[in-house]
Amino acid sequence: MALTPPQRERARGAVVAAATGDALGAPYEFQAPIPDSDDVEMVGGGVLDWQPGEWTDDTSMAIVVLEAAAAAPGRHDLRVDSAQDQIAREWYSWSLGTPDIGTLTSAVVRRAADRTRAAGHYAPHAEDFREAAASAHEELPRIAGNGSLMRTHAAVLPYLEASEDEAAAGIDIVCRLTHVHPDTTEACLLWGLAVRHAILTGEIDVRRGLHRLSEERRALWVDRIEEAEGGYPHEFRRNGWVVHAFQAAWSAIHRAGPIPEDKFARRQMLVTALEAAARAGYDTDTVACITGALIGGALGVKAVPPEWRRVLFGWPGYEVDELIALTDRVITPTEAES
Repeated sequence: MALTPPQRERARGAVVAAATGDALGAPYEFQAPIPDSDDVEMVGGGVLDWQPGEWTDDTSMAIVVLEAAAAAPGRHDLRVDSAQDQIAREWYSWSLGTPDIGTLTSAVVRRAADRTRAAGHYAPHAEDFREAAASAHEELPRIAGNGSLMRTHAAVLPYLEASEDEAAAGIDIVCRLTHVHPDTTEACLLWGLAVRHAILTGEIDVRRGLHRLSEERRALWVDRIEEAEGGYPHEFRRNGWVVHAFQAAWSAIHRAGPIPEDKFARRQMLVTALEAAARAGYDTDTVACITGALIGGALGVKAVPPEWRRVLFGWPGYEVDELIALTDRVITPTEAES
């Protein structure tokens, strides 16, 4: 069945709120937690001197995934080789000029580029990225960065009308282009399926995908989720690690309270969650981006304050209208499939 208008609005909300959280957290990245006495604002600046409303690598990498999905025929399946090769090629091109890229992601891109040059190709293929990710994990088996969690909402959007099995496969294949540690693949699965559920139902349920994990890993993630619900975002200080990023984002959403009926209260809930995520310190843009993807998927694009939407922009020269148009292309099958 085709998506309903409210579901489409919530899909747009996931993408726009993720980018909003990214831009809100950008100026506070690499810094200590922000005390409650200080304001969190869309001011720009910070270590990398972002412009007000400018998103970072989090949203830029997600846009590449969305563009690859939009270009894929039919139901925009990211599991086809051409879509994955497009992601690999465009991530590599983007990486040559970005001021901000995660440590593990950067290492994978460099290794993929080395494989490409050795093969005499001009740009990496998806297979180069997969081999590079596996090589990086073999050399650094304890590293489980958050670089794929920040874009997992983009990987799930083509599968809103598909089965959960297909959605899980799409999430996993995009994650594994750069990150293969079990903590990372499982975090992406849980968050991605939660975003999908939020878009389809308007409900927030981060436990939605737990049944897909082994009994041992399910118990571990239940403990992690409960720990997040009992803590505050700033307590999960190693938030470059995917688990603490997940926990900080979930803590911010959980503490924002149940979803209200009033549209202004919904907007305040989203603001409260994003500000709490940005206050966590350190990898603030990523934690707030992850937070935005899930809460925006439940509340819809209009829950993002218009004053934030108006200033939102970033690579590759997009503003909010382009983000929404790209989202609409991804969640709308081509004519041959509609």
